[in-house]
Amino acid sequence: MHCGSVPIAVKQPVTGVLARDGLLRRLRGDGVPRPEIDPGLAGGLRDWLEDGLVESVGALSSGTDVVRVNKESLNQVLLCEAHLVAGRRAPRVGTVELARGSLVDALFRQWSTIGVIDDPWADAVASFEVDGDRDGVLAFVAGLPETHRRRLAAEVAEHAAHITERWPVPSPAWLPRTQERLEVPLCGGRVVLAGVVDLVLGSPAQERASVCLVELKSGARRLEHRPDLHFYALLEALRSGAPPFRIATYYTGTGELDAEPVGEDTLVSALARVLDGAIRLCRLSAGVEPQRHPNQLCAWCVGLPECAPGQKRVGADVALVPSRGAAVDGESS
Repeated sequence: MHCGSVPIAVKQPVTGVLARDGLLRRLRGDGVPRPEIDPGLAGGLRDWLEDGLVESVGALSSGTDVVRVNKESLNQVLLCEAHLVAGRRAPRVGTVELARGSLVDALFRQWSTIGVIDDPWADAVASFEVDGDRDGVLAFVAGLPETHRRRLAAEVAEHAAHITERWPVPSPAWLPRTQERLEVPLCGGRVVLAGVVDLVLGSPAQERASVCLVELKSGARRLEHRPDLHFYALLEALRSGAPPFRIATYYTGTGELDAEPVGEDTLVSALARVLDGAIRLCRLSAGVEPQRHPNQLCAWCVGLPECAPGQKRVGADVALVPSRGAAVDGESS
């Protein structure tokens, strides 16, 4: 697959050392004591989740696929169940924004592991050729007009420059892990909470919380970014028995770092949200008709032709078509 040669060099750092020091201080939470680990916390959270899911899981037939709960399905099912169902039936559509995010993610992984980015475009494309491209990013990029591809390459190079100027290359002593997969089976494996964290720092906890989770975003801040982090904090607590001491989102377009400590209140609020979403996903997997909640995404929903409330919200005059049922397939994170 040839995506065009668009060599654009990374800019040389100007104030990178100071910026990196500031990021390090915020990631470490300097001046804030790391909380002691409550040995009964993770077990209590798991029991709370499983008790809350008993009825919903009991309604699933024996042949029903595993109900997978990840950040995308959680956000969508809580926004509108019908929107989630319609989106899962529709083919995935590539966009420049999604392609940029995937390419920048690849460069962030490279910088965090080897501390070098030579040619941002070539390095990002090569990572997909080596690691695989299940989302079809290379095919989408190859199909762009040359002018659009050059514009995208310039954007990727700008984000790469921000990363190399501002983001510290983690010391091996921090045990940095990129694309860390978190999976937590519940209720005998009938429900699985799943996620992939862009960067995990810190050794497994002993007496005090010692892990930091970092998510990378190449786009603008969005309301769901913080709940996504809280979801990952809950997954880490359930998986390892200890919550992370800090969670952060890094915005490569601006260099902003949104970091916060993780307390018990963070985990409890995340659990309530996950439980609500998991119950809804179980209902859909059992074949229950999805509930429709008109919202700001109605105008872009592929299910609009079969949704009267959505059409009413956007003032659309689209011929209604019959709903095609509620059952949804599982989705990987």
